[in-house]
Amino acid sequence: MEVFMKNWLMLPPCYTRGGRQRELQRLEENVYEDKQFRVTLQYETVDDNCVRLVHSWKNIGKGAVDFQPEIRMKAGFPYTHYVIPGVSYNGNHWGNGKEPKGLEREGQPWVFDYRRTTIPGCTISENADQYAALMASDREENSLLCSCSMTADKDGCMIHRLLYPTIEKPLTYCSRDRYSDAYETFIHLEAGEEFRAAAYLLSGKPEAPAFAAANVEDTALWLLGRRFPFAYPVKEVQTLSLSHALHLLSLYRGRQMFHIGMSPEKGSFVKRDGFAFGWCGQNGMYARLCIQKGLQEGKQELVDIGMSNLDAWAEDAVAKTGLLVTEYEDLEKDGPAVVDTCNQGFAVMELLKAYRLLKAAGIERTAYYKAAEGAADFFVEHYSPDYGFGKAWDVHTGDCVDQNGTIGAYLIPGLVDLYEETGRQCYLNRAKEACRLYYKRDLAGFFCTAGALDTYCIDKETSGPMLIGALRLFELEKSGEWLDIAKKAGWYFCSWMMHYDTIPEAGSDFETAAYHTLGGTTVSAQHHHMDPWGALVVPALFTLYRITGDINWKRRAQLIWANAIQNIAPAEGKLFHGLWRHPGAQNEGYCQCRWGVEKGPGEINDWLVAWPQAFCLNAAMELTDAELQD
Repeated sequence: MEVFMKNWLMLPPCYTRGGRQRELQRLEENVYEDKQFRVTLQYETVDDNCVRLVHSWKNIGKGAVDFQPEIRMKAGFPYTHYVIPGVSYNGNHWGNGKEPKGLEREGQPWVFDYRRTTIPGCTISENADQYAALMASDREENSLLCSCSMTADKDGCMIHRLLYPTIEKPLTYCSRDRYSDAYETFIHLEAGEEFRAAAYLLSGKPEAPAFAAANVEDTALWLLGRRFPFAYPVKEVQTLSLSHALHLLSLYRGRQMFHIGMSPEKGSFVKRDGFAFGWCGQNGMYARLCIQKGLQEGKQELVDIGMSNLDAWAEDAVAKTGLLVTEYEDLEKDGPAVVDTCNQGFAVMELLKAYRLLKAAGIERTAYYKAAEGAADFFVEHYSPDYGFGKAWDVHTGDCVDQNGTIGAYLIPGLVDLYEETGRQCYLNRAKEACRLYYKRDLAGFFCTAGALDTYCIDKETSGPMLIGALRLFELEKSGEWLDIAKKAGWYFCSWMMHYDTIPEAGSDFETAAYHTLGGTTVSAQHHHMDPWGALVVPALFTLYRITGDINWKRRAQLIWANAIQNIAPAEGKLFHGLWRHPGAQNEGYCQCRWGVEKGPGEINDWLVAWPQAFCLNAAMELTDAELQD
């Protein structure tokens, strides 16, 4: 073992062959050998905090060999926190799911295929003063086709491992709370042949305690993130996304409502029953956007659609508690109805935005304001200094069903908007209290939880409203406190952003569709697939860029936007999987790794849900082609 750069100790390379691991002996500086291989290491300085490591494995044996080479680096300090971006956040110990937890399973270290990580093969360990990170290069296929693992040494220091090629063990996390068998692939070398790959070693002082990932993201962004063209200009995204919204329209109980999505049935897509104010259905956002676009372009029919929809929610769905019944069809059901704070946050935000848009145009819709105010007042009254706004409530009794999670952050932007509209200090006070609570309890430890409603785990989604809400507070008060929280929410969110393109499997959907994983956002510790959710925060990332002058925020916004709009069906529609997708439709799930797939990595699902185009349309209404350019 030798020290070669700050914070790093080099361990002898090793390899696995025939189920047995073998360690090579040091022959001379940066050269290791046994009877089968000679390994040569080369180090190239990238900057003060980054070194490129090139390792070459020559088969010096007499015959061909199939093997799995491994590079091991030991951090030269005890760790207090670790991250595998997009996979493990200090072990994923929050929540009740069965996703991979800790560093090992039943005594065997977790090994993850590079496609599962948002920075390829990346592992990060840190304490308050130091960090060390190892990640793969994407310049060559040999370098990218790898796997990663971490093991804690007896002295409290972390050993970072890059294994080649793609391996997952002791099991493969294949869908929510489910596992399949491990899988392994091997490098084949004939006698005299050589395998060569590159990796990056990073070290330095963390941006903040538990935020070394911010340092790594900045470096990965420049080393790996090669932009690809935007599929559509902003105005065309508006047109296509609106087309999808209108395709989802139905008259329900005399109101214009947006179906939750479309799914395949007997060779074509059909509307799926269900009308949700927020989350997957995004009726509130679609309605507000119809009003906004209709007012901008003088299209009364769009304004009428939006008002018909919001009239339904404001007049029919407000319970005596002030909370909204956010699944419209639940109005026909008897008994308790549990509502989540995510949807209540969308209700406050979208109803108030629509009210203000219409008021400015001389159209009075007081019911929208009253509905937003009623839900906000409920949460102002029921705020807890211990758990904030809670996760789920009985809409009729006002009882808290689940206190946990960062999900209450969805209320912060709407409360700030209400304060601006009314001047009532209670809204601003609660927004600030909640932002501080969720930051100190959760985000400061580099995690957010319980925002994705079909999971109960560490995820990316509540960091979105944390980012948006903190920026709204900063715009009001110009306090460094809120800007610091906004930046940290942005870094945490972007730890879920793919910083590179995976290598598509031959014949996969990714290859057929020429799909770029770069810029896509993975979902949660329980759901290891990608989606276009990042479109929601693109305007906020541009705002961070304008405030800080840090070009990295703009580059992240550009990548996320390019990814989010690339698979939208064009104006003439699109045939995919033998199914006709109408203009503006977009798939929800993109399976970049062995998660939730039947055909293998690179599968795209057939669920044309409402929310992606709501988020794309919302962003497109705030963006310009000029600001998207370098």
